[in-house]
Amino acid sequence: MEMSIDSLKQKEVIVACSGRKLGFPTDFIISCDCGKIEAIILCGKGFFRREEMRIPWCDVERIGEDVIWICKEPVCR
Repeated sequence: MEMSIDSLKQKEVIVACSGRKLGFPTDFIISCDCGKIEAIILCGKGFFRREEMRIPWCDVERIGEDVIWICKEPVCR
């Protein structure tokens, strides 16, 4: 299956076990060595500043038509 980065940015990221909606990807970390996606970046809203969530690509369970399902809650940075 092939998919563009632009189409991935239009899919909402949801935690599979809780159903919690995290938002839409704002960026991706791509390995220069092998050209694979290493992580999805989401920007959430913190109390005083924006918090960045980095979701390792290995946590992606499934990519559907409108949703990217991940297997566990992300850690804010």
